[in-house]
Amino acid sequence: MERNCKNCADLIYAGKSHCSGCGAKWIENRITMKQVGNDFVDMYIGIDTKFVRTFLDLFRKPEAVILGYMNGRRVNYMDAVRYMLLALFVTGIYMFIMRSSGALDQYLQDFQSGWARQGSHGNDANMMEFQRKTSDVIFDYLGIITLSSIPLLALIGRITFWGKRYFNFTEQIVFYLYTFAQITIATTPISLILLWISPEVFTYWSFMTYPIMFIYNAYCYKKCFQLDLQTTILKSLIAVLVLSVMAILIFFLLIILTIITLLIADKVLGYDLSAFLPQK
Repeated sequence: MERNCKNCADLIYAGKSHCSGCGAKWIENRITMKQVGNDFVDMYIGIDTKFVRTFLDLFRKPEAVILGYMNGRRVNYMDAVRYMLLALFVTGIYMFIMRSSGALDQYLQDFQSGWARQGSHGNDANMMEFQRKTSDVIFDYLGIITLSSIPLLALIGRITFWGKRYFNFTEQIVFYLYTFAQITIATTPISLILLWISPEVFTYWSFMTYPIMFIYNAYCYKKCFQLDLQTTILKSLIAVLVLSVMAILIFFLLIILTIITLLIADKVLGYDLSAFLPQK
């Protein structure tokens, strides 16, 4: 019996179980827990799933995943948005474990002890409280910070790779959705293990994730654009220059916005800001 697809309304001919237009499977009966479980297993669990193929091929042949998504080949791999959401989910688990297990507090204490052994001065209690509050703010808004950084990275990539033969801004966003999520998923388990083994090593590892991400992005660009080694190095240096200039501009912009906010609070809203000013 012929039917119409419930997703795109295209005709599904008799004897066919999938729509030829969108690829959706025809489901006749009401959904069951078994079907939900099978969908979850097909997506995430097992050796030959979309997640495993996406994760492995983003290391082995990232151009197949990234360019495939841009060109409409989206059957074999997870789409960019869903992969990024999975990375945010992994990040949420990471933050929950660090907070609930007390690993974050222990790390901050060990970090403060290290500073004390090096002869740094200051109020240890105040420093610990400041670090804890800063960590709480970062952890609370890490998802927003991560998502807001994607357009910024895409802008840097668009300026670095300027021209019609390279990605446009939207394609750059897709590129960084994949690469940012890939590094997050790959490094989070390592971070948890190192945090339990050695907080000191975890500190160095935390700083190492940034150059690792930079090198991985350069590798993915090389694969996607079929660049030679010299061009890849040159583009990487240009990206560092663009990033430095943008960081300086953002820094001065934040200073200007802070000054404007203080002036509005003082002159317009009538707040007393004398406590924030240096005393004579």
